[in-house]
Amino acid sequence: MIRKLAFFLAFTTGAFAADVNFLVMPDEVIGPISPYIYGINDKDPGDTHTTLRRLGGNRMTGYNWENNASNAGSDWHQTSDDWMCAQNLHYSDCAQPGAMVKDFVLDSRKAGMESLITVPMAGYVAADKSGEVSEAEAAPGKRWKKLGFHKKKPYTLNPDPNGPVVYEDEFVNFLKSNFKQASEGGVKFYDLDNEPGIWPSTHPRLHPAKTSYWEMRNKTEIAADNILRVDPTAVILGGVCYGWAEFMSLQDAPESKDAAVTNQFPTYLDFYLDCLHNFQVAYHKPLVRALDLHWYPEAQGGGKRITEGDTSPDSIDARLQAPRSLWDPGYVEKSWITQWSTKGQPIQLIPWVKGKINQHCPGTQLAFSEYDYGAGNHVSGGLAQADVLGIFGKYGVLLACYWGDLNAYNKAAFKLYRNYDGKDGSFGDTAVSAATEDVVQTSCYAATDSKNPGELWVVVLNKNQKDSLHGKFKFKGREAYSSYEAYSFGKDSPEIKWVKKDKVDGDHFDYSLPPLTATLFVCHSK
Repeated sequence: MIRKLAFFLAFTTGAFAADVNFLVMPDEVIGPISPYIYGINDKDPGDTHTTLRRLGGNRMTGYNWENNASNAGSDWHQTSDDWMCAQNLHYSDCAQPGAMVKDFVLDSRKAGMESLITVPMAGYVAADKSGEVSEAEAAPGKRWKKLGFHKKKPYTLNPDPNGPVVYEDEFVNFLKSNFKQASEGGVKFYDLDNEPGIWPSTHPRLHPAKTSYWEMRNKTEIAADNILRVDPTAVILGGVCYGWAEFMSLQDAPESKDAAVTNQFPTYLDFYLDCLHNFQVAYHKPLVRALDLHWYPEAQGGGKRITEGDTSPDSIDARLQAPRSLWDPGYVEKSWITQWSTKGQPIQLIPWVKGKINQHCPGTQLAFSEYDYGAGNHVSGGLAQADVLGIFGKYGVLLACYWGDLNAYNKAAFKLYRNYDGKDGSFGDTAVSAATEDVVQTSCYAATDSKNPGELWVVVLNKNQKDSLHGKFKFKGREAYSSYEAYSFGKDSPEIKWVKKDKVDGDHFDYSLPPLTATLFVCHSK
């Protein structure tokens, strides 16, 4: 009894400088963890056991499913070609209608992953694979096909490539015909295009005019409605905004300076979510189920943005702290966002967006189909990735897809949650309460699992660059745990290693956390 009292006092007072106290309460359920937060974009998952793969990016804005042509826009000389199909994804049947997407879905299925497919919405798609599109050849013109949202004639699986219009609903029907509808194992998720706020800069030949609030409202409605006409069970994600400036004003859209609009809708996200609510009322169902955002942190360390991959001590520290901008009311990152937009206040991205959702369109879910914290080949990138995955689970994000190559430490972070033992061992499916007294030096996430009662998973990060920390773990709840196994990766290697198995001493145990490490404790009940 005296020993337990001493432990409790240490937890509440932080008596020892090297100690960090953690409290895990498995009975305090936060909510289910969506399996789709462990997603990637169009890369080989390897042995990460990721759950979702997205076909997206700038190329998909001008993608023509009838001939698999796409346009690179400003990414590469405004070029129309078959690069996305033949060179990037290495498919060989790129002359066949829908081949790129069909092969992508098949590859995802073989790896046990669901697919998130981007459908164009900007207005035109590439007509050919003939190279650079000059300014004089901007849409409308022979280098482009008009995009139609609803084909009034019967669908075909082999459309005429010389026809004047490429139909989006016919594309979705092609996928349903090949894979059945979403509820029967077909394509589950659809993204409504990609980063529309910057279409004029990414696709000046296709969409040179500034994107407007009302354009997005109208195109979102017609695109979502016609996708659901073909597959009523599909989950549609909308917005697909590239970053903060698009969240705030759709990249300085004309309406963002109109007092009649801004007095009612202080940000573009407010306007967009209000539109989603209006659609739900008019159609007696949600058209768009999730607001999709992209997040490439603007946080800096030593004058360098963390996404640049710098691994100096200042950049490492900034990268390890940056995930706190997703949730923490006590953290203000060093970036232009906090300097000029929030005026020194925390970003708290997920609570901020969820507050807008609750205000305008309750029940809408949140997704991040692109994000990256940089330095995926360095331990700091791996720890940031592991931190973000824990945050997405704890805060009820529907899905998330890491953007970029899966480097060694990115892989380690995914495997910590999805394949920590090399035998399909994965983090639980239900987030439960887990707290650390030091959110600067550590992060802590815990989960139970509906299929494995009596098991508890706890992920802990030591973000200190130099010092080990004495972790003092206490459990509070009905379940008694008798032992734990520890798995870890760190600065010495991205390989996840089994470290030890040990007893839980009543309701607690101590563990030394080496600097710059991620440790998973798999706790077993008696």
